[in-house]
Amino acid sequence: MNGTTEAKGAPQTKTRRHLVRGGLLVAYILIMVLMILTGRRHTILIDNKDAADGSYRAINGMEVSIDKQESSEYYPGDRDKAMVQGQKHTIKVNIFDDNKTIEQSFTVPLWNDMTIISVPKMVAGIEPWIEPFTMAEQIQEALESGPPAGEMSFQSLDSGVPAGTEQTQQSP
Repeated sequence: MNGTTEAKGAPQTKTRRHLVRGGLLVAYILIMVLMILTGRRHTILIDNKDAADGSYRAINGMEVSIDKQESSEYYPGDRDKAMVQGQKHTIKVNIFDDNKTIEQSFTVPLWNDMTIISVPKMVAGIEPWIEPFTMAEQIQEALESGPPAGEMSFQSLDSGVPAGTEQTQQSP
């Protein structure tokens, strides 16, 4: 009789053990997902530049803060960064000229390490005012706009020779 009772209890114990292990696995996965969503850090670039096509203009002076962090002042052409943690954030912009305050909520895409916010686009109501930051796009934009006034441009990165200068060969 004892052998029969032990044989029936063994499958129940294994089933219970599998359920507990499965429950723990699900709990660990949920904790990992929660940590990724709330603990991931992102860099937000705050941009105050004119549009290349003239569709919007930079703001003459403003103060910007993200998520109650210390605010910073921005003038036309400025760009700065803020480090944030998590996905959902709030940006607060105080424009100096008309003493107007604008507050917007936004969500940073999960796998984007760096995002750029164009404050003039946001104030003008032009979508999308938040975009993923890619270095290739920024390099292309810089090449299209040309060098700032009074600075030298280079013909190619390989030659290292400024535009407008000639290279002379020396004979041995």
